[in-house]
Amino acid sequence: MIDTKRSIKKVRLTAVFAIVVFFILILPTVFSFINFFIMHELGIRPVAGHHKRTSLFMLVIISLSIGAAFTFVFSYMFIKPIRTLEKAADKIAEGDYSVRVSLNGMEEFKQLGERFNHMAEELGSVEMLKSDFVNNFSHEFKTPIVSLRGFAKMLKNDDLTAEEKSEYLNIIIDESERLAELSSSILNLSRLEQQTILTDKTRFNVSEQIRLVIAMLDSKWHTKNIDFTFEDKDIFINANREMLEQVWINLIDNAIKFSGEKGKVAIQIDENEAEVSVKVKNYGAYITPDKSPHIFEKFYQGDFSRTTKGNGLGLSIVKEIMELHKGKVKLLESGENGTVFEVVLSA
Repeated sequence: MIDTKRSIKKVRLTAVFAIVVFFILILPTVFSFINFFIMHELGIRPVAGHHKRTSLFMLVIISLSIGAAFTFVFSYMFIKPIRTLEKAADKIAEGDYSVRVSLNGMEEFKQLGERFNHMAEELGSVEMLKSDFVNNFSHEFKTPIVSLRGFAKMLKNDDLTAEEKSEYLNIIIDESERLAELSSSILNLSRLEQQTILTDKTRFNVSEQIRLVIAMLDSKWHTKNIDFTFEDKDIFINANREMLEQVWINLIDNAIKFSGEKGKVAIQIDENEAEVSVKVKNYGAYITPDKSPHIFEKFYQGDFSRTTKGNGLGLSIVKEIMELHKGKVKLLESGENGTVFEVVLSA
């Protein structure tokens, strides 16, 4: 249906252009005939010899001049929207994404203007995200590097106690691990963004995979004495096993991270004929409405004090993996009753 409408619009635009060109070509001839008719009606007859040729020559000049004037007007009216678009495109090329156009005339020109404005708006958003990414990336890398340099310099002091040396070394180790994790996350995210086709799909028990991830993160949730529950049943799914494991690691690790001491984390898995749904819930600090639209953005952290460990890439990676699987990840709810993330995949 959409292709048919587009074909009709193309035919209409082509027809209008052909009509304009036709009129441009025929106008001088029409004015020549009009001049001959007027002269005939007024009883003006060209005289013989030199005067006859001069009269005919003047008639042709007048007809061509009038035809050229009308041709210029028609051409200008038809080409003006294209020139407007051309100037706007030059500004876009120079990096001015605030430019917008308003094309009058045919419906096709108006739609072209709307699409151009939409393109400019999207390019502006991409540029803004790129700038934010560079700024956040620089901040996330600079902080641990400064910390590493500072504590390494302090270790050169001869008057440090054994306890102080041990403390500084532990900080250096932690910051080094943070840098390694950040580098790994960025490389992983970059690989996912460049991947367009999902490969290495197998059928496996996703419930068993989630149980293994919970066991893998045992030290983290046991340290905080978190009460972990998993309402599971054996459910099989066709997916990329490695990628989905990363989804569960990121979501469950976040749930543990934002749960308080002796908190609760609950995971529920369900299926129907078409979909498999996995819900991860924690009862810690909830996400406020002003922050929820940004949680899947790169480097975004709701904890602006940055007291919580993390680099703000976990949910971005989850989102990319879900898009490759043609699935969905969403913040189902967040409030005093807990925060729930839901993953939905084709069964």
